[in-house]
Amino acid sequence: MNPITTLELLVEDPAALLAAERPEGLGRTGLLGYFAGALGFFVFMRLFSAVPPGVVSFLVVLAFVLAFNFFFAGVMHLFLDLTGARGSAGRLFLAFGCSDLLLSLLVPLAFFSKLGYVNVFLALCLGVLLVIYARVRLVRRLYDVSSNKALLAVWLPYAGLSALLFTGFIYAVAWLAWLII
Repeated sequence: MNPITTLELLVEDPAALLAAERPEGLGRTGLLGYFAGALGFFVFMRLFSAVPPGVVSFLVVLAFVLAFNFFFAGVMHLFLDLTGARGSAGRLFLAFGCSDLLLSLLVPLAFFSKLGYVNVFLALCLGVLLVIYARVRLVRRLYDVSSNKALLAVWLPYAGLSALLFTGFIYAVAWLAWLII
């Protein structure tokens, strides 16, 4: 089964994700989605000189995308399992790969922002919001939960990571002030 047929199956028949047997081709499609999404994000950042050029640089971006999505899928599965929803963390991780295909839309948005039609921050936010919307829909289908619980499950790891980074930033500023004084 090719990736396009697998995506068509997931869009037309979302109950296929809940079947006892994993849909055929979901693994390849999920990993292809991660690859295409990381490539789209890398090209977007490369057009604005945010990352160095080269294959190694792309592989680092791909590794970070896979690591963060693996961690986020685990945290979301743990949260949903603790609230009583049943599902599969492996399917969630692979379904997130399918949603990361939307990040490949960042390439045309980058060209439009280079031409001055769209703001760079707006283009990036649009791509990220599309992915988050797709992930909320996938969590709703995989775990059979309400929209609010799915939205909370998707935003929870992002909020935790933001709080951790903010705390580290405040600590670094306080440490810097202590060094100066």
